Amino acid sequence: MKLADLPQQVLNDLCQEQQWRLDIDPGFDSKHEFWMAWHHFLQLPEEPNFPQCEESLADFLTLEGYNLLLPVPRSHHSSIDMIRLIPSADQQTLTVFLQDSYHRDWFTQPTDARYGFLAIADRYQKFGCDFYLASYYHFSYLVGKDYEKAVQILAQKLAASQ
Repeated sequence: MKLADLPQQVLNDLCQEQQWRLDIDPGFDSKHEFWMAWHHFLQLPEEPNFPQCEESLADFLTLEGYNLLLPVPRSHHSSIDMIRLIPSADQQTLTVFLQDSYHRDWFTQPTDARYGFLAIADRYQKFGCDFYLASYYHFSYLVGKDYEKAVQILAQKLAASQ
């Protein structure tokens, strides 16, 4: 599934600030969490002071067969690894632990794998579409088995890049 394939009705719906808001903490050096509207991730700004490209917009990731829209630029997708995905019993909500090693300065040794993200996404089923949309995306320290898995993934990435 691709963002470009969504009907305009869906994009218009997702851009309604009071309907679909996102609680976000971008992590690392961020000091505060805040909310954002989804339109920041779905549409390029019209203001010339904010030049962006398509790679700065969100797009779908498919994790374990679930189409998931996260507030993450497309440019990050190749650096994102799923650590754990937990669907709710009724399949209406996903809880996902991720590692995004896009900012390579933060990920220079396997023990740096402790930096991760937690996403909570609700099922969106309107206008003939069926996917999961994050309503919560926060920096999170990975611990226990999640950390161990993240260390293995990051060690493989670091070895492959040398």
